[in-house]
Amino acid sequence: MSEIKSRMAELGMSQVDMILELQKRGIAIQPPMLCSILRGVYTYPKAKQILAECENILNEKENESA
Repeated sequence: MSEIKSRMAELGMSQVDMILELQKRGIAIQPPMLCSILRGVYTYPKAKQILAECENILNEKENESA
């Protein structure tokens, strides 16, 4: 989970930016929920789906900047 947060920081991406990207992909999430998921508090199936989508978003952003 902290890997996602550090990768977001390297890209200059805030949690709000991530939420907006997730919303574009049809995933509605509130800031406190994303924070809890990234900290590893929530581990239920939807959280795993959200983490996987965060990974996809970060991979795309990293490929764009490469």
